[in-house]
Amino acid sequence: MTPSQGFHRRIVSTAMFVRLGAIVVALFGLMGETMTAPILLSVLALAGTSFGVLLDGRVLDVLRKHPLVLVVDISLNLALVAVLGVENPLVLATFPTALLIGMLWTQRFAVVGAAILAAGYVLVVQTGQVEQYGFMLDVGVPALYLCLVGIGGAVRAAHREQVAAYRAADLALRAVAASDERARLAREMHDSLGKTLHGIALGARGLVLWVERDPAQARVQAIALAEASETAAQEAREILVRMRTDQPDRPLVDVLGDICQQWEADHGVPCEVVARCAVDLPTDVRYEVLAIIGEALENAARHADATRVRVELEKDGPDCRITVADDGTGFMPEPDGHSPRGHFGLTGMHERAAEVGIQVRIASRPGAGTRVEVVHRGSHDPSGSVERGVVDVYG
Repeated sequence: MTPSQGFHRRIVSTAMFVRLGAIVVALFGLMGETMTAPILLSVLALAGTSFGVLLDGRVLDVLRKHPLVLVVDISLNLALVAVLGVENPLVLATFPTALLIGMLWTQRFAVVGAAILAAGYVLVVQTGQVEQYGFMLDVGVPALYLCLVGIGGAVRAAHREQVAAYRAADLALRAVAASDERARLAREMHDSLGKTLHGIALGARGLVLWVERDPAQARVQAIALAEASETAAQEAREILVRMRTDQPDRPLVDVLGDICQQWEADHGVPCEVVARCAVDLPTDVRYEVLAIIGEALENAARHADATRVRVELEKDGPDCRITVADDGTGFMPEPDGHSPRGHFGLTGMHERAAEVGIQVRIASRPGAGTRVEVVHRGSHDPSGSVERGVVDVYG
């Protein structure tokens, strides 16, 4: 169901509830008077149509798709006024129809419908046996019909503008997200894949000379180029996987849950996700944070020999904190926070943290597991002592 369809259904349902309320009020007003057959039939007709619309969604859909069905309701209301007289309290039950005319019909048709309803009422008054009912019954009721039609039209126009504004905002957000995606892809291509491909290009140029001068060395170079090509392909796959993983239109906690669920299925290690709050991050920060979380999980799978991993998402004042803790073998981090020789995971975390101004804390020691904490500082940092874009390490 589209927002417009839902709006129309809510409007019609509300009008029917108002009509039922008006019938109840009218019945209280008729207490002490004889319940004649016309009054009883009018009550049954109004209440029956109202309950029919409320209880059967198909009737709502028909009224939404074919607003001209309201002509039948207008006729019913005018017939009720003609039979009961304009002084009968049940005339109150005709007002929701005027509101629906303005909300469901376009401006041109709404004007025609309002004119028919008001003119029909005036005609009933003029053909009545009483020469003068008073200002409210002669002028007030038809004026109220016109006002309710106008109010309904204003609500319809406001809803249409709101829907247009939401669509424009959605398009703008999608455009910003697409721009961020392109920028991230370009940065990833430059920082990893671009460098690898540049090295392959340089090696390929030199391979021609090695083939002529030293075939044995050319063979070594060819093997190195093949390995570099495999590395480039792997980097390209990793970039695409990361780009697919982050879906900016979904809540951060849902994406984290999917990442951890997939990691648990791939490695057979229980991975618990605990969300203590519902928060989100700017698009560029969120992408790098998820990449860091992914790297922390991969490190737990490759090096920690962990039997359980826990991922926590929490909010501390203006700050957002995501923690990945495992019960693995642990290690002794380098003092500068970078990766040990031959490894690049922590270095990558350091570079990603510096790229978007977040903080990564790594606490580990042999035999005590590893804890990776990612902190995105809000606009207010009361201590003012936290350096952003760095990796803190604790042995």
